Amino acid sequence: MPSDPLWRHVFRRLQERVRSGRKKEETASRKLLQKVPIFQELSGRELHKIEEMLYGPRDWRAGEAIINQGDPGMGMYIVAAGQIRIVQMGDDGFEKQLATLTRGNFFGAQALVDQSPRPASAYALQPCSLLVFCRPDLLELIDTNLPLALKIVEGLAQAISTDLLEVIEKLSTQLRDSERLLKGARRAGSIQ
Repeated sequence: MPSDPLWRHVFRRLQERVRSGRKKEETASRKLLQKVPIFQELSGRELHKIEEMLYGPRDWRAGEAIINQGDPGMGMYIVAAGQIRIVQMGDDGFEKQLATLTRGNFFGAQALVDQSPRPASAYALQPCSLLVFCRPDLLELIDTNLPLALKIVEGLAQAISTDLLEVIEKLSTQLRDSERLLKGARRAGSIQ
């Protein structure tokens, strides 16, 4: 939990960095947030509120694991710099690369909705820097600023819906390709 001292040691809130004289980080993070679909509809004041809730930036070395498949979800990560590789271990024991993410991309947004295990792992392809928006902070917003929380949840729903539509399209394409191959094999007499 973000209130856990260990979590706070790993990720400092951006507002703490801003208070210590790092105003440029605040401006850079606001510009970054404006690129994230979940936050695109927020006003400047609302973005500032989210900025105060962010943890990080935290740096990872190339090859370092950021999250591991099966770990409990705590929040979503926003790529501030570097490249991230998202992979999933298949039932066959082989790793499948799902995506490569760069500045302005995000991952792990499902953790804002529930605390189900992470469906994939994320690794730093090169040195990278990430910001984190945590589920408990979204829940706090629901209690303290419902209109802002609803905007975020709506943006989250749109992002998840877009991802789902992309997966459906990929599966449909794979199914059509498989059917074509099967028909070709039947015509060639390879299978009955």
